[in-house]
Amino acid sequence: MNLALALYTVYDELQNDLEHTLRTVREIGYQAVEFYGETKWPAVKLKELLARNDLELCGWHVEWKLLQPELIRETIRYHQELGNPNIVIPCLGGPWNIGHTAEENSAAVWEKHAGDMNRIAGLLEGEGMRLGYHTHAHEFEDRFEDVTPWDILLESTKPSIFLELDTGNCLEGGADPVLAIKQAAGRLETVHCKPFSSISGTEAGISAVGDLNDWPSIVRVCRAGGCRYLAIENEAVSRGNKFTVARQDLQSLELHLFDTP
Repeated sequence: MNLALALYTVYDELQNDLEHTLRTVREIGYQAVEFYGETKWPAVKLKELLARNDLELCGWHVEWKLLQPELIRETIRYHQELGNPNIVIPCLGGPWNIGHTAEENSAAVWEKHAGDMNRIAGLLEGEGMRLGYHTHAHEFEDRFEDVTPWDILLESTKPSIFLELDTGNCLEGGADPVLAIKQAAGRLETVHCKPFSSISGTEAGISAVGDLNDWPSIVRVCRAGGCRYLAIENEAVSRGNKFTVARQDLQSLELHLFDTP
């Protein structure tokens, strides 16, 4: 498994200075990166910078609106030119009301999303790319009688769609990331490794005091489930320099990666 940085961790730094951010991420020791947000740079320039810094692109979080019929062809063209293999839906529903409002939240709506995701995945696969879905807390918290959005995604999306579990979000939603990763075995292109504390929430570091993640078990089930990338994401705003945070989390996760059989 390669270690990637989810660039949401250094989002402001990336927007201010693309070249410096990519160079620093590589110097810290990351092997791959996953982008989030708008495609504000020409694909040819970004591809060249990734190659210059010997960084693998493991995916891009692409907003739901950009995957709709009127915009998806333009989206595909950009990511093909860039050479991005994986397009990840960053969120549906939740407090952001993406794709549906809180009042519309239901099993039927999530079943419709699953059908739309299957259609989108078919288009992407025809162009040599893969679709993924990134989880938040609400996929585990929301319950429609005896089923959650996570259950619906597992059962109703085609197996070629990978489920990008976020360990911290999973814990925040009251679920067990180790169990969730086992449930999604074979559909784990990337797992987001996010520290989460019962005391300070996302103001935490990997393996820092209070971090609820069982990292040895997470690494073990990721390996067993065919995960290719462990993507570190840290949302802390009180821990100082974001590059320093990214370095500390990488060093902590590396210890578990190398020590866990």
